[in-house]
Amino acid sequence: MEPNGILIYAQTDDDNRIEPVVKELLTKACSLKEKIWNQRIMACVIGERINYEEMIKELGAYGADEVIIVSDNRLKTYNKTYYSEIFTQIAKNHPPRIILIGATSQGKDIAAYVSTKLETGLTADCTDLDIGEANLLLSTRPTFGGQLTADILCKTFPQMATVQQNIFKAEKIDKTAVAKFDWIDIDKIENKIEVINRVVKKNSSENIANADIIVAGGLGACRDNGFALIHELARKLNASVAGTRVAFEKGYILKSQQVGQSGKIVAPKVYIAVGISGADQQLVGIKNSGKIIVINNDKNAPIFKYADIGIVGDLFKVLPELIKEVDKDKEV
Repeated sequence: MEPNGILIYAQTDDDNRIEPVVKELLTKACSLKEKIWNQRIMACVIGERINYEEMIKELGAYGADEVIIVSDNRLKTYNKTYYSEIFTQIAKNHPPRIILIGATSQGKDIAAYVSTKLETGLTADCTDLDIGEANLLLSTRPTFGGQLTADILCKTFPQMATVQQNIFKAEKIDKTAVAKFDWIDIDKIENKIEVINRVVKKNSSENIANADIIVAGGLGACRDNGFALIHELARKLNASVAGTRVAFEKGYILKSQQVGQSGKIVAPKVYIAVGISGADQQLVGIKNSGKIIVINNDKNAPIFKYADIGIVGDLFKVLPELIKEVDKDKEV
């Protein structure tokens, strides 16, 4: 069967809601579709047995032509063995030209398995997608630790890429999708994983890709009590804590809190950059932010060019004053 179409893994959360990155991929798929003639957009949902009517409408509203659903109560909780093999079989049953998967922990799990089973290439953590020569998928991703970007042409089919959240803007087009319920014999899948217990870890880095407010620290905050002040301000603002690659390498943040080309792409309503100079690879990670507030003692720091509000000053003096002001506002 000739490969046709763009297949997207439609990841859902614990409450059976479509993850934001899926809508972003659907929007991008619509623009890719315009450059390669006659490609249908398919969204694959894997999960428990529920009423999928609203989900089908939502996926169609963002560009899906078809919604392929595999449902079984054994799929209520993510299981790498089941989900990866099911998505592989869907790709074989509906051979696509392109497969797009969000670069979430789950998405990366599935993408690696599927690319191996289908014996095809995979470009990971992409920051842009286009159609290049010979109508091949052109994927852009960071390389050399985020210092450079590379444009990669995928010459094997299906052409696969994982894409970070907040790279593309999700836009509704109010299309109506056709639903297809595929039956996959789960009993024939050798399950090598048994979920004994599931614990959701809560911390200040939780889902920074979806955070409304982020307080992030760079090299300037990596001393004394710099990050202690950042955490305190974040608590006052009900914000998430993040940082640059240097902050991660020095042990002040987790990898999941790293923002930038080699970390996460974020799009909060407010991004407060503390002691961050603004290297290109860091700015890529915050370009879609609503308001950017910069605190830096170097008035010539590149990040000031992108600031909506800039404060030139010592963060160890500025942050305590900001914290006091936030407390005053709460008292009022």
